[in-house]
Amino acid sequence: MQAIFHWHSFVEILSWDLRILVDPFVDGNIHCDVSVEQILAQPVSAVIVTHWHDDHIWCTAEISEQYGCQIISSYELGQYFTQHLWLDNVSTQGIWWSVEYDGFRVKLFQARHGWWIADMSSGITTVAAGAIITIWEYVVYHAGDTWLFGDMKLLGEYYDIDVAFLPIGDRYTMWVSDAVIAASWIQPKYAVPIHYNTRDIIKADDMEFARLVMLGNHAVPKVLKPWQWVVMEQST
Repeated sequence: MQAIFHWHSFVEILSWDLRILVDPFVDGNIHCDVSVEQILAQPVSAVIVTHWHDDHIWCTAEISEQYGCQIISSYELGQYFTQHLWLDNVSTQGIWWSVEYDGFRVKLFQARHGWWIADMSSGITTVAAGAIITIWEYVVYHAGDTWLFGDMKLLGEYYDIDVAFLPIGDRYTMWVSDAVIAASWIQPKYAVPIHYNTRDIIKADDMEFARLVMLGNHAVPKVLKPWQWVVMEQST
């Protein structure tokens, strides 16, 4: 199983016949290695959207309309997709609920992040979330946009997480030292920094993150460039 980083918070998970996209931000994602056309060239099993911001939902509607794939989100964000974007096949979940899909399981985990209004004119307010994605015995945690909070300790208690994608860009999310603390609580096999250096306002030192994670023996740090990935394999 592969978890491919397309920069910012856009992660693609591939396993057998599954292709799951998390927060597919393409246009405006200055380091993104794929175009919308390239994404649409291959079937998509599901799109997981952590919260309503344009750098997370960007081409979700196009992907869903072409493939009819499921959009997985919080209940409130799902209301926006169905009532204002008129999308079908939207699957909604509450925070901490776990839902079984065809070949994978998703649990939405709380995130702490401001500006939770989906659209001022819609009257819909939404919450931010992270996603815990389980395929076979592999577990991927995508933190979405969040600041550091104590409930992250639960992830280390409940799950044996293979890969944790953690924002380090500060300003709107955790920064490097916060994400290192999160890694110490979660204890994933691999820790990957995300949501940084897309704009000047969220500049961060990914190598410092890697150094501190390694120094604390919290995980194996993986600093990925666009189109690089983490491979999860069965232990022998």
